[in-house]
Amino acid sequence: MFVTSPQQQMQVANPQQSSIFEGDPLLLWRLKPNLDHAYWDFTVLSTNAQGFRADYPIGAKPAGTFRIVCLGDSVTFGYRVPPVWPDKPNDYNRDWLPFPMLLEKELRNANPDRKIEVFPMAVPGYTSHQGLTWLRRDIAMLKPDMVIASFGWNDVSVSAIPDRQSINTSWTSYANRWLIDHSQAFAHATRWYQSRRGPPQGVAPKPVPRVTELEYLENFNSIVNLAREHGASVIVIGAPYRDSKTNPPEARLMALYRSRLKLAMQQSQTPYLEILELTEAAGSVNEGWFGELIHPNHMGHRLMASELLKLMDEQHLLGDLKCGRQDFRIFQD
Repeated sequence: MFVTSPQQQMQVANPQQSSIFEGDPLLLWRLKPNLDHAYWDFTVLSTNAQGFRADYPIGAKPAGTFRIVCLGDSVTFGYRVPPVWPDKPNDYNRDWLPFPMLLEKELRNANPDRKIEVFPMAVPGYTSHQGLTWLRRDIAMLKPDMVIASFGWNDVSVSAIPDRQSINTSWTSYANRWLIDHSQAFAHATRWYQSRRGPPQGVAPKPVPRVTELEYLENFNSIVNLAREHGASVIVIGAPYRDSKTNPPEARLMALYRSRLKLAMQQSQTPYLEILELTEAAGSVNEGWFGELIHPNHMGHRLMASELLKLMDEQHLLGDLKCGRQDFRIFQD
């Protein structure tokens, strides 16, 4: 009932895709809590009681903990990392991990006397619009020491309804969705009304990006400013995308959004990471880093982790923490 855009329904709300999601009155959908090795779209995952893909509870930050929040979409979530086949759901490599988990593992190894948490605040299908809204809601509780943010493909993806309309965060829209979420009677009444109203008539609207280029930059600037206001350092990652030949119009949008984001981050003096091997600029030789067009595979995530560690070390972003080893090949151990 929350997810009405056909493009969003295809990603998260149809019978094949919806198994790991539940409704969220503010963000429309979120990961279900307490998933235990759930199988979803060639991905195996578990979630904690708060709905994060992490193996420990996440709430108020424990004293003495250095906490890194990785804000993002299915890339940061770790789509198909590790890849799992339907006929062999228990046959996968436990060491093939998304970059937030690799960062946590390496930083803990390098700093055995410190409490360190690195976890994905990331959900498949999310745009920078949803990421900013989520961070606004929870940053005061999470109190991160660092925010690593990356969004891209969902933002440029075309939809009949842009996110500013389909994910309206005004008080009245949120209150209406909250009532649907908490009252069966209100939910049934809303469903009846929607069925009576029927599909919209007239000419179908021209598809538009879920998030415009200007909104994309505004969202990232707001993420950076919000993190800094709460005492956290920030790293922004340019969104991965494999090549410019598979879908040339989409590739041009990805390159445009990424180049504008890089310039905006330079202007705000925000550490920015763009990994050449994970962009269409290396499209003729980078297939080994990707599972498909959009998502890095486990090797791509190792590369992301090692490049993040290098950047943290070069710009002294971890305070007195040691950055650990920075060669992506170490994560093969």
